[in-house]
Amino acid sequence: MQDAILLGIGKIGIEAIPFLEREYRILFLADNDKMRWGTVFQNYTIECPDKIKDCTCKVIITSTRYGAEMAEQLENMGIARDRIYFCHKCITGNVLNFEVCPSEEPLIQYDLFHAEECTTDRRKVLIFCNGYSVYTKQLIENISKRYDDIEFSLITRAKENKEKIASKYLKHIYCFKTTVDLRSILEQLPVYDAMQLLWIERNWASVYKLIRNRTKKLNLNVGGSDFYRADKKERDFKRKLIACADKISAEIRGTVQEFKEYYKEETEGKMELLPFGVEVLDYIESCKDRDKNELKRKYNIPLGKIVITCAHNAFRENRHLELIDTLSELSDKVKQEIVCVFPMTYPDNMTDYIREVEGRLEESGLDYVIMTEFMDFQAMAEYALISDIMIRVQTTDQLSSMMLEAMYAGSLVIAGSWLPYQPLHEMGMYFLDVNTILEVTAVLKDVVANIEDYKGKCKKNSEIVWNHSSWDVLASRWHALWE
Repeated sequence: MQDAILLGIGKIGIEAIPFLEREYRILFLADNDKMRWGTVFQNYTIECPDKIKDCTCKVIITSTRYGAEMAEQLENMGIARDRIYFCHKCITGNVLNFEVCPSEEPLIQYDLFHAEECTTDRRKVLIFCNGYSVYTKQLIENISKRYDDIEFSLITRAKENKEKIASKYLKHIYCFKTTVDLRSILEQLPVYDAMQLLWIERNWASVYKLIRNRTKKLNLNVGGSDFYRADKKERDFKRKLIACADKISAEIRGTVQEFKEYYKEETEGKMELLPFGVEVLDYIESCKDRDKNELKRKYNIPLGKIVITCAHNAFRENRHLELIDTLSELSDKVKQEIVCVFPMTYPDNMTDYIREVEGRLEESGLDYVIMTEFMDFQAMAEYALISDIMIRVQTTDQLSSMMLEAMYAGSLVIAGSWLPYQPLHEMGMYFLDVNTILEVTAVLKDVVANIEDYKGKCKKNSEIVWNHSSWDVLASRWHALWE
């Protein structure tokens, strides 16, 4: 039985001990929490990590969230890389187990295409995106269709990118499960001409030195959740990544300004406004002459009613329940004139919450439709043409493509004034603001009574949205980031 030391006694470490005891003689536990040094846990003493230097056995890191940082800590202490191992939780069927792995596998094993590196005259650009995102798909495909001088690769947790993004536009898809995998990939990568991070995620920040060392140009894109929904500790953890970036972009001026105000010198001379293109705009343009009643029948939406789109996905941050409670206060006369549509097509693990929303709707007296089926770009365009009004009162946001699609198709948007949409007003877009969810009732009552007047005021939105968000306009600006 081999000797071993466990580093990182958090939740995973505690769960792993009984499994690791079967194969290893655990000499002691080590943790970076000073308050735990000298204490005893499951008959093992918890020591300062410095004590590891006095031993020559294998060191098993049992933290998944901070694994890369701990590996770097051990190396800085002089611990050889071949002594550092990582413990991963694995479930086969319903059986829980833990496996111990060395820190590095060959790079090609992480690539879903198993493609060898080769020389090319094209610029090599690596896109970072944790999960599957339609933004990533649109970025890679729309730039590749317009330019042939870029070779894109992708680094992600999500294997489904292989099926959802046209493979002819990707050289590699490096797929990782843990921060340890991410670190191993980065250590073996060649130097890229540019790396584009979507978005400023914690795991990218944890390996910022490796990222910076593997690219000539480092660009970051600010998302809504990675900034607005991050607390101070999370934001400050990302400072070093932000400081070493060459360019940082965001979709609206409000986010650019707030990001600069928070990070100050780390963003000086780096920030710019750069939206993602919205491919659905092209689909709306191609089907704008379709019969609206025909489309309503296709999506089971009652004819002869004003269609109100409530939020745009199934995340709780959209505050569906509060919105339903507010809409339920409308008069019976107004309720008879409207149908409330709740697009809840993603994420796909919200079944219980969707049932809760449906239960609240059943009690509200509202005519409603809940949409849960996947919608491709064609379906999204067709629905945008059906909608008359969109309500956006979620907790935070940067800018939703579905909102832009709705505005391009002629919908009136009612949005919370706490959301960073003021720059859209400054661009000339017409929409209504409410200061609280409770104000939606009064505003909606007037809008329903004067719907044609309000929609007439929205007509100029289409051209503004196109110039702001079409790939025809934006592709050259994204391409310039990697020159």
